[in-house]
Amino acid sequence: MKLRNLLILSAVLCMSAVAFAQNDCDQDISIYRERFKQWDGKAASANPIMVDAWRKVFINCPGSKERTLTDGTKIVNNALIRGTKDSALKEKYIDTLVMVYETRIQYFPNTAKGVNQVGNIKGRMGLDLMAFPTRMEQAYNALKDAIEIDGNNSNYAFIDGYFATTINMVKAGKLDESAILDEYSRLMDIVDFNIKKYTEAGDEKLLNSYTTTKSNLEGGVQPYANCEDLVRIYQKKFDADPDNIELLNKIATTFAARNCDKTDLYLAVAIKLHKLNPSPESAYFIGKRYLSDQEYAKATSYLLEATKSDDTKSAQQAYKYLAQIMWKEGKGEQGRVYARKAIELDKTDGEPYMIIGYIYAASSKECNVNPLHAKAVYWAAVDKFQRAKEVDPSIAAKANEMIREYSKLFPTSEDAFFYNVFEGDTYQVECWINETTKARFSNN
Repeated sequence: MKLRNLLILSAVLCMSAVAFAQNDCDQDISIYRERFKQWDGKAASANPIMVDAWRKVFINCPGSKERTLTDGTKIVNNALIRGTKDSALKEKYIDTLVMVYETRIQYFPNTAKGVNQVGNIKGRMGLDLMAFPTRMEQAYNALKDAIEIDGNNSNYAFIDGYFATTINMVKAGKLDESAILDEYSRLMDIVDFNIKKYTEAGDEKLLNSYTTTKSNLEGGVQPYANCEDLVRIYQKKFDADPDNIELLNKIATTFAARNCDKTDLYLAVAIKLHKLNPSPESAYFIGKRYLSDQEYAKATSYLLEATKSDDTKSAQQAYKYLAQIMWKEGKGEQGRVYARKAIELDKTDGEPYMIIGYIYAASSKECNVNPLHAKAVYWAAVDKFQRAKEVDPSIAAKANEMIREYSKLFPTSEDAFFYNVFEGDTYQVECWINETTKARFSNN
């Protein structure tokens, strides 16, 4: 009986202690929050009572509310770190900042809706740490984790930060130079995915953000991305391990993306890759090289094989290259066939429409049934340039330039008058083109 009473008493005391501790936490939360809401975020105006109350909450009940931890990053960053000139103390406060982020991951790995937010938390921690040169490697690792966790859903700011820290790690001798090019390729795939996604969604704000990030990546990679640099970085890797298929693919992909397919190293890698592991992908690399050498017959053979790739992006690019070859060789109708196949694989890419426009414009002499018809091909060409920028705003500038240039070649109203054709009339561009368009006249 005495034992039973003792157990009951212990339980009551324990519950009372928990309740007392919770009351303390609630009181400290109320104290710091009231002052936090009035704080302008500057170190000089940080209320010591706010800081002290928040510290008690963080120590005694870190998992009580997520808001305590999101507020904490601001308090530690702006009130503590920026509030001291003592370098040793500042480092300790930075450790505290990291601890706050890690505590948030521990207690709140998911949002209230159950969505994993670890990548987002790590990314924000990485951006904060970028402000401190002594924490460069920590910032790099946090941002790397964020990108690896979120993949195509990575925040544009984290992509920017990760690439910047990658470059800094290379400059500090902690990473090989090739890491810049490897990560550039990977990050550009993520950025392009989101540019396409937000173009289709009509989200102009996020589209502009990822477009800006793309420009930042292009600017950051430039000092490391000319063809001489690529050869310098990758030649020694190829010489050391020429049968490494993963390495060969990486080199070939990087060189192709940077238009360095005219180098001897690229050709050696492409041929070696095709010999070790013949595939549509390896055929693509060789075809691209022969295209750059204007050896169109050889290029066509390999690029046709490349169109069978399971990688839609590579197959679509192979079709575009084939369309360009047919255009160069004066085989416009076949070129249009290939361009249309490229459109089928990616309806948001305006480049195939541009190619068809070039092909139509080049058909003026071929389709010269009469003087009006010879110039009507420019109507059809401009229609394609217009369509190109509609589906792909990223090429609007180039499309507009072509529209301006080829509009100058439109027939005049006097030319059309003799054929009973007037402004705005529907007109059938025959020959092999067989497109319906609208009559428009040159102002020249």
